[in-house]
Amino acid sequence: MKFKHIWTVFKKEVKDISRDKRTLLISIVVPMVIIPLLNSFVGGGMEKLQKDINENVTVALSDKSNAPDIKNLVLNDIIADNKSIRLIDTPNASEALKQDKVRLILDIDKDFKSKIDSGKPFDISISYDKSRTKSEGSIWIVNDAISKFNKKILKERMNQLGKSEEFLEPARTKEINVADETKTSTSMLAMFLPIIIVILMTVGGVPAATDLMAGEKERNTLEPLLTTKPGRVSILLGKYFTVTLFSFITVIASVVGLIIGYILKPSSLNMGTGQHLTGFFIPLPALLISILLAIALGMTFAGIQVALSTYARSFKEAQVYLSFLMIAAMVPAYANFFTQPSDIPMYYFFIPIINTISAFKIVLGGSINYFYLIIAFVSSAIHVMIALGAAVYMFSKEKVLFRS
Repeated sequence: MKFKHIWTVFKKEVKDISRDKRTLLISIVVPMVIIPLLNSFVGGGMEKLQKDINENVTVALSDKSNAPDIKNLVLNDIIADNKSIRLIDTPNASEALKQDKVRLILDIDKDFKSKIDSGKPFDISISYDKSRTKSEGSIWIVNDAISKFNKKILKERMNQLGKSEEFLEPARTKEINVADETKTSTSMLAMFLPIIIVILMTVGGVPAATDLMAGEKERNTLEPLLTTKPGRVSILLGKYFTVTLFSFITVIASVVGLIIGYILKPSSLNMGTGQHLTGFFIPLPALLISILLAIALGMTFAGIQVALSTYARSFKEAQVYLSFLMIAAMVPAYANFFTQPSDIPMYYFFIPIINTISAFKIVLGGSINYFYLIIAFVSSAIHVMIALGAAVYMFSKEKVLFRS
């Protein structure tokens, strides 16, 4: 094995792959276009849905509650101060809810007046359709309006008794968010960016790996290549580094796409949560380790992809194996999707894929633990050696390399 031979094979393979317009399209153009569009559509759609829920709450009275005095109670007392809630007059409230003409149905005790005058509570039942996001999301808005109505009645009663509102509030609660603003603003980024990187790592090198190994077999160009001066390991490493390179090109193109999407529409990264990305700082050592972890992850996937493509009999068979690899990688990728950076256990940093995602989460989430990052780096280096060892083993076996 000589570096000169590895470099020669690497240059040759990169040049061949670069001539394939389909590979360039999948690796560079598609991520830079699809990622901004996807974030814009998903983030914009969530933002639009949340705005519609908050600003357009339609309610109706149940058939037995559809009386003038109850209608006046709702219009003049319960929803009078909330312009986003509208009372819809309909003869069949249940049917209107099913047809999504109203989001909620209110059923109010007919004797509410006498109960209020006697100081007793009256019941308000709220019917909703859990299968409809807008219906379920509107409940808290109506509950908030009812809560304000309750406070208004309580205030009137306390005034009649000559007591202040503080009489009913012996203890007040105050919520104080001690989290750094940077951690809050990057929480969404720490949640989905590592997942995107992992998925792209599994996809980015697939076209190159499929073509460089299974494609060579199918075109009958692998045997002549093996008769050249470079040794078998040098040829493999040249191909291996080519697959790794195109994995990173895909990731870089996707990150550029994210940046373009953010520049065009900053709200595209908040996914409708209302949180906006503000300036944040990543220490240089943590940034360098994160980059090394990304490289190690790419090299691990490249080794697996080359091994699978070498084992495959044909181009089509290699595509099947590599598509299963992408699905298999997504399972651990989502394992700690909802785990907060500060809650990630130490053993996560030993597990393939999960260790890299966990490392990115603690770095982007502002909960940097260098001991955990070092564990992730060491374990990733071991994973690279195992994956590369599998590729070398496959490439050295004649019965695997030339099986048909």
